[in-house]
Amino acid sequence: MADVLPHEEHYAPDDPFTSLIGYDRSLRDAVEKGRAAVLYPHGLHVLLTGPSGVGKTFFAELMHRFACEQASGAIPPLVYFNCAEYAHNPELLSSHLFGHRQGAFTGANEHKTGLVEQADGGYLLLDEVHRLSYEGQEKLFSILDKGEYRPLGVSSQPRSISVRLICATTEPVGSALLRTFQRRIQVCIDLPGIRQRSVEEQIELIVGFLQRESRKIERTVSIDKPLLLWLLNKPLEGNIGQLKSDIQFLCAQAWASGMTEHNDTLQLDKRLAEMSINPTPEQRLLVDTLFEGKARLNIDARTLPALKTSLATGAEIEESDLFYSFLTREYVNLRNSNVPPAETLAILKNKLSSIFEYGLYSRDSVAHPPRYGDQIEERVTLLIGCVEQVLGFSLPENLVNPLRKHFLALIGYVQRGLIPQLYSSSLILDRCKDEYDNATLLCRKINELLHIQCPATEVVWLCLFLKECRHYRQRIDASPDCGVILIAHGATTATSQAQYVNRVLERELFSAIDMPFEQSVHDTLETLTQMIQTRQYRRLILLVDIGSLIHFGSTISKLFQIDVLLMPNITLTSLLEVGLDLSYETSDLPQLTALLQSKNIPCQLCTPQQENGGKVLVISCITGMGTAEKNQKGAGGELWRADVAGHQDGDP
Repeated sequence: MADVLPHEEHYAPDDPFTSLIGYDRSLRDAVEKGRAAVLYPHGLHVLLTGPSGVGKTFFAELMHRFACEQASGAIPPLVYFNCAEYAHNPELLSSHLFGHRQGAFTGANEHKTGLVEQADGGYLLLDEVHRLSYEGQEKLFSILDKGEYRPLGVSSQPRSISVRLICATTEPVGSALLRTFQRRIQVCIDLPGIRQRSVEEQIELIVGFLQRESRKIERTVSIDKPLLLWLLNKPLEGNIGQLKSDIQFLCAQAWASGMTEHNDTLQLDKRLAEMSINPTPEQRLLVDTLFEGKARLNIDARTLPALKTSLATGAEIEESDLFYSFLTREYVNLRNSNVPPAETLAILKNKLSSIFEYGLYSRDSVAHPPRYGDQIEERVTLLIGCVEQVLGFSLPENLVNPLRKHFLALIGYVQRGLIPQLYSSSLILDRCKDEYDNATLLCRKINELLHIQCPATEVVWLCLFLKECRHYRQRIDASPDCGVILIAHGATTATSQAQYVNRVLERELFSAIDMPFEQSVHDTLETLTQMIQTRQYRRLILLVDIGSLIHFGSTISKLFQIDVLLMPNITLTSLLEVGLDLSYETSDLPQLTALLQSKNIPCQLCTPQQENGGKVLVISCITGMGTAEKNQKGAGGELWRADVAGHQDGDP
């Protein structure tokens, strides 16, 4: 529990940063940097980055409040300035920032104090600093370098100033700010978007905003599970700011629809959501933990502290092992819904494979430091060795770490009696039943080494794990002499599809050649031949979409005297299919051709032997003006010379 609860000992009770959701988790690094910038003697300048709506202004205000708590004398001021206001008027910008003396320019009828002077001894927050022109950024150099400035119209000695800049931008730092400006800012703090933060933090943010609305309307706000899951999954381009507005709108809708009712509770439900969602198992698990079997969650002024404790407990269970967490909770929910045992098993069986794969690959697979005694760690290591012995090969790190984590979680689940006795042989998927004997053997090893009564349900997990390991092992490494090239019309069509499939397959299998609208067929063919020559392919799998590209297979086969498997009219589905077949079935072109044709995927194997018997096109002319040679080049240039016999102009 200590790993997931806030580490209060690092912060003073009056530390304003503790009011920031995620200060001890996803924002820990940002908070540490912010505190360091304030505590350092005379302070440091700070650059806040992150997409719109992540809370950069709020973070700057927390830094100021923290500085006020640390101040022993006068309270340091915080002055706000949006750089977009004077982005296109450098003179007014200078006047607004640095002030001006009377007569400095037409209309300057009196002295004016600038924002820099108002912020003396404190902080000047420059929001949207990327809107400053390069000249505007350079005007701040004297403050950043020497702590000096000159009001507009003053040519005498510069005035000393003690001000720390907090700059905020939504743009990439490298493209929006001068390097000379960047290097003068000592601390850069990046705030993540809301969907980059943990599910626990997102739930806390949602409940926190609902709690704020509860105080405003002086009513309890009640929300159901589907609506909370919808809020966790709806697109939020405006991040936290948009979430706040969306929640206010939902509350306004519920208020308007219930104005005639005299009720102390404002009811929010799924009818207010406008789109369907597909929540992750992790989201379902934490929401189920939060609702504690109830249909609705009532939110008032006391909700948030209790929520953090509940989520911390749920997170601890979820972190330990998603497979058993989900299995246990799903089983309880189905039984509470009076679903017959046979149907319960059927429903669980349909979900087991996906939850296993999600738990194995979606969580972090890096090694964690030991959290248990050396003796248990050693026994778990021995168990992993037994698994490798059963499989007949060593496991890669990305499978060893989840396996270790699972065994350690299993100990805790058994000791706490949390695993339901729902085992049935029907839970084992058909594709995994050949691993049953090995899984049973490993269960006996678990009993022997860990001194626990291994639950029968563990057989299901081990069958899935062993099958996955063998499947992983069977991946076929692509031969370097066999190219897999995708060509498609469009500026980025082939590249984006190849990148997507490569990412799904977790390997760089497909190469791409894009064919923009203005690019000729001849230039595309030239690019393809250069790629083949450079990489020295001996075989080629060529995937194309439409048009004249479908003729490239026979041309390349004849030109390079190699086998070419041509797949026309390619789609993302067929791309994935051929990628999986290449990874797990075969890279032999005749076998792959037969396999694809058995799946009704159009393809054609072009061989040099087939092309040698092709027809010959004879081009001639009697004008003597070189027309035959021009036609020859237009029909394919140098690449077609072996296929095209052209008589000399003027020959009979």
